Amino acid sequence: MERLSLGLIQTVLLFILSMITLQNCWALACLEGTKERRGFDITRIQSGLHTTSIGVIRISSSSQAQETLLWESNQITTTFTCYDDSRLNKSENVFLYLDDKKSTIKNRFQSSNLVIGIRYNGREYPIDSTYRIDTGKLAIKTQPNRAQAIQNCHFIRKGNSLCADPQTITLTYSIYIKSNPRMKKKVNLTKGIFEIFQVSGRGGRRTATNFYGKISHLTTNYIECTLKLATENVDLGSYSSFEETQQVIRKTPFAIHVQIEGNNCAKYPFSGKFTSNQKYDDHTITAIEPSMKNLVGIQIFPKNSKKALNLDQKIDFGLSHGGNLIKEFDAGVIFLRKPTVGGVFTSTLKYEVYFK
Repeated sequence: MERLSLGLIQTVLLFILSMITLQNCWALACLEGTKERRGFDITRIQSGLHTTSIGVIRISSSSQAQETLLWESNQITTTFTCYDDSRLNKSENVFLYLDDKKSTIKNRFQSSNLVIGIRYNGREYPIDSTYRIDTGKLAIKTQPNRAQAIQNCHFIRKGNSLCADPQTITLTYSIYIKSNPRMKKKVNLTKGIFEIFQVSGRGGRRTATNFYGKISHLTTNYIECTLKLATENVDLGSYSSFEETQQVIRKTPFAIHVQIEGNNCAKYPFSGKFTSNQKYDDHTITAIEPSMKNLVGIQIFPKNSKKALNLDQKIDFGLSHGGNLIKEFDAGVIFLRKPTVGGVFTSTLKYEVYFK
């Protein structure tokens, strides 16, 4: 009898552990769009996807010599609604799972002269592993009311179980490609569509009913052209602490000058972008000095424009002329809060220029 009892206990434990593992791996389904107005059978929904066609990436001799940005997509914004189709009724975050299960992108770019990645929330994530990005946003939220939790399951045709509340979230990201001067192997993805991430929950990837980001048509073109970027110092002047807050006090014009050498440079247009480690919000940087940090802000505007540029936004730099590429901007100073002390403030804005 003792042996029989022990065997039953072991069987039950193994069965429960197996169920927990399966449920964690299928914790939620994220569908593109806002919450459906009417109930639906979630098992019949097809996966959504966004495919970015990259096209030709022009690589110059200067960009091969250092780790530089070669191409970046426009910012891609997608809205998802996630549902608790595993009936766990537990809060869970949204994750971006890089690459696919077979690490196709990692294997294609491994030892190559290019690095492909995702830029999310101001941070770069190279696709060199099956790393997952925690977006910090809730996908589903525990519903403490039993009746509502049952209704949540009815809504997606999951019977009389308990399901968490679905959550609608919006994610904004971009895809970038940088040079990898340590490697020489050239890579092209002219045929086929390749998965770069899947949206899912903490439990992991799934085979259906989730959103995918994919890329296609990557071709590289090597040209003889060298870009030389210089440090630009901009004096923004002096300000009184009596100025109003949360509005641009004054704009100061400045220009980005890029020296270009090479016979083929003038044939191709250029793009660029601004980034900063002193980012305050999507279009404002703040001071380096602790006494001025989050008190004083700087916003960048296209010349004679009233709309500030977003940091990490792709900017059209146009064509070069006579070996020079010049782009003009305005820098606007804004008091985020009333300064209580005087002093000098500085901030650093990094710019990158690459072939469009």
